[in-house]
Amino acid sequence: MAWTYEDIQRDWLAGNRIAVAPADVVAAFDRCERVLGREWTDQARGNRTGTAPTLKVVSMGQELAALEDVAGSEQLVEKIRSGDPSAIAELRAIHLLRSQGGTAVELEPLVRASDADRKCDFRIQRNSEGWAYVEVTRPDVSEANARVESLLQTIIDQVSSIKKVFTLEVFLRREPTEEEAASLFATSLDLCAAENAAQAICRRELVADLGFLILNQHPAGQFVLNDHGEEPVPRLGAMKAIVGPGEPNRHVAVRMAYADQRAERFLTREARQLPTDAPGLILVEMLKAPGGFRSWEPVLQRRFQPAMHTRVGGACLFSSGLVPTPDGEAALYQTKLILNQHARIPLPEWIATTLEGAGRRFELLTAPPAPAVSQPDPSPRHI
Repeated sequence: MAWTYEDIQRDWLAGNRIAVAPADVVAAFDRCERVLGREWTDQARGNRTGTAPTLKVVSMGQELAALEDVAGSEQLVEKIRSGDPSAIAELRAIHLLRSQGGTAVELEPLVRASDADRKCDFRIQRNSEGWAYVEVTRPDVSEANARVESLLQTIIDQVSSIKKVFTLEVFLRREPTEEEAASLFATSLDLCAAENAAQAICRRELVADLGFLILNQHPAGQFVLNDHGEEPVPRLGAMKAIVGPGEPNRHVAVRMAYADQRAERFLTREARQLPTDAPGLILVEMLKAPGGFRSWEPVLQRRFQPAMHTRVGGACLFSSGLVPTPDGEAALYQTKLILNQHARIPLPEWIATTLEGAGRRFELLTAPPAPAVSQPDPSPRHI
């Protein structure tokens, strides 16, 4: 079917406004239906109307335009059609880097290495300049959640046999190694099984600055989030209560910081895919890494050393989101480019300009308003 702006305005926007020209909206809807099929478009809306489902289709249509002259993109498109999050992140990265025009892209170029040949996600060049190689990754919070839940279950299994009233909080500054986890389980068991465990409030430090245990800080079944004076970073948590009848009431809660270790792990893994004889860029979509824009940057900066990751010219954290503008809601990219001053081959200047320019537009439209002269100390308000 041929889309019209009147149809989209009536059936999708339902009186709302988006900051996209009508002709571009129609072109994006047409492209989504042509490339992904009408079923994908219908699923994108579901039973909803408004700016969110409309911009989901418009954004996808605009992003798909970045593949129209790219050879061998059928497999990537098929993954996008099926909803593969990694493929969608790769498409967004390609669209972001091609947003200023004048570029060519090749998917899955071969990277020669001494141990084994590898394939990079894609490479890109502007005009007749040399190629830059790009790896795209997308951390998923569910992976870290699964590890926290596994850790919690193991602790539950260890301490549930202790028939006493107690509460235990396990506060971890990072993910434990196997050896540290074994020590953690033993320490938890000893603390909860102690003769006065049901009455005493006790704090026990864990090995290697891993974190600490707190016994009986809150009544069973009640838990208050508290960083205990530690740096406020993204944390994952889980809690399980064991309650009667016939059982003493007790609970175990586990909280674990996860962003720093994931940043290092993703950098190490993706860097291996990049060549040593051409500029290399890692793009990290942060949609499923809450707080990552703040916590990942210093970690990546520390990992860029004269003898480490020198094939990486830089890492860019990015995410797309809906932002209100004077012309209606818009889908924009938040970006944070961290350049590697020790890179063997620096990134082309146009890449930095493109990525940083997208981020500046996002910051401009989401910045809190300037304080009025007549109100010297107003409370900050974010859009």
